Amino acid sequence: MTVLFGSVEYYERELLHEAKQNHVNKQADDQISMTYSRLKSELLNDFVCEERIRVECLENLKQAFCRLFKPSIRATAQ
Repeated sequence: MTVLFGSVEYYERELLHEAKQNHVNKQADDQISMTYSRLKSELLNDFVCEERIRVECLENLKQAFCRLFKPSIRATAQ
């Protein structure tokens, strides 16, 4: 299965990869939040693209973060 850059699945994979590399478990919210913040910062400051694409990538990153590490937020939103 091909995972396209900027998709929710892409960011899920990136967050999980980063967590695995740093031996982070799902309870380590500080490190997970740091990874999320780093990816968000890269999108806001380093990623050169149309604003529409940037907004879509930021939303997909947020969705991936919520899916993987904030199930209580997802349950509340439904």
